[in-house]
Amino acid sequence: MRKPSRRAFLAAAGATGLGATAGCLGFLETERATREPPLPENRPEAAYVPSHVEGMEMAGMQTSGRYACALTYTFPHRFWLVRTTDTDRVNVRGEDDVHLMVAVWDTETGTVLPEANVEIEHTGPEDETSSVTPWQMLSQQMGVHHGDNVALGPEGNYDVTVRVVPPTTRRSSGESVATDPVEFDFSFTFDRSALDDLPFEDIPADREGTEGAVDPMDMESATLSQVPPDDSFPIQALGSGETGGAKLVVGTTSEFGDLAAGDDETYVAASLRTPHNRFALPSASLSATADAGGERVFDGDLVPTLDADLGYHYGAVVSAGEEIENATVSVETPPQISRHEGYETAFFDFSDVSV
Repeated sequence: MRKPSRRAFLAAAGATGLGATAGCLGFLETERATREPPLPENRPEAAYVPSHVEGMEMAGMQTSGRYACALTYTFPHRFWLVRTTDTDRVNVRGEDDVHLMVAVWDTETGTVLPEANVEIEHTGPEDETSSVTPWQMLSQQMGVHHGDNVALGPEGNYDVTVRVVPPTTRRSSGESVATDPVEFDFSFTFDRSALDDLPFEDIPADREGTEGAVDPMDMESATLSQVPPDDSFPIQALGSGETGGAKLVVGTTSEFGDLAAGDDETYVAASLRTPHNRFALPSASLSATADAGGERVFDGDLVPTLDADLGYHYGAVVSAGEEIENATVSVETPPQISRHEGYETAFFDFSDVSV
C-alpha cells in the first residue's frame, strides 16, 4: 500500500496557471502541523461533502497526435485505494512534496481515457531522476484522473515526462486505436513556499459530511470525465435509478456507431455516474437482461465502451426484432478506482436497477 505525505510545492515555470479550486483534496505539512482537517464523523455510505477543498496549479497541457495530457499538482493528501469491496487509506508520508495529477483524453472524441496506463518520470535540479506509476483516481472536482503523492527532492526546476499507453477500451466507432506509448513533456519550478499561497477552504462543520458534493472545477483547457445529463441523454432513455450511491441511466438505440446498424440489432447502454457531478464511474463489471416482444432477448455482460456522445459507459448489442421493453442492470463488481475524500464510502453496495 502506498502512503502519502506532506510538504509544499510549486509554481509553474512557463506553465499555464490554472487557479481552479482543487481537484484533489489534501493537506499541507512540511515538518509542521497539517492543514488537513480530521475526517467528518459519521460519514454516509454515499458521496458526501468533504472536510475541505484546496487550490491546484496546472504545470501545462500538451497534445500528441489525437491525445492530450494535462499535468497538475497540489498538496499531498490522503486518499483511498480500492480492492474489490475494501478500501485502504493512504496517508501522507513526511517525504512527500506534492500530489501530482494527470488527465488524459482523446481530442478527436473529447472523451477522457480512464483505463490508460500512465507513468510519470521527473528529473530535478541536480539531475536526479525518479518515476512513479500513479493510481487511477476519482475526485469530486477533477473527476477521473491519475495521481499520487510524490517525493521530489530539492527545490528548483523539474522536467517531467508523462508516458501514456492508450487503453484498449472498446470504441463505438469500431476502430482499433494504436496502443504505442505516447509521451508528453512538462516543466515546473518546485518552491515549497509557493504552495502556501494556493487557495484553501475549510468547509463548515454543519456542511461537511452531509450527502452531496463540491462543484467540479473549471479547468478551461482540460476535459473532465462528465457524461450527459439524464434530460439530454443522446439516445432514447429507458429509465434511470439510484444504486450504491450512484446514478444509473439506461438507454437503447437501433444504430450506434459501428456496433449496431439497425436490422434487428439494438444497442443497450448503461451510464454509471456519480450522482451530483455526473462523473463516469469506470472499471466496474456490469451485466444486464433485456426483454422484447414478451421474451428474454439478452442475458449477459455489458462491455466498457467509449463514445463521443455517451462518453465512458457499459453496453451490448442485442439481437431483437422488436423494441426493447424493459431491462435490468446489475453491478457485479464496484468501480475499481481509487477515491479522494468524499467518495471513499460510496459506490460499493449495489442493487439491481430495472427500467
